[in-house]
Amino acid sequence: MISQVLGWIGTSLFVYGVWVLGDKKVAGFYINAIANLLYAYHSIIMRNHPLYWLSIFLIIINLRGIYLWQFKEKNS
Repeated sequence: MISQVLGWIGTSLFVYGVWVLGDKKVAGFYINAIANLLYAYHSIIMRNHPLYWLSIFLIIINLRGIYLWQFKEKNS
């Protein structure tokens, strides 16, 4: 049951994060990173190694997006 709840919360957060990114707000990257953390934990419970590594790579991509949108613009 907890696995299903984590999956649905992660999916909901991911969709919301993409929506926020569509409005060109950096918060979407943070929301997607949290969703991917939930996906990573969910994949550990389900023993789904490909989903785990995909989640890790997506977290890295989100951190890059946060850096480029929020911090690099201020330093340029």
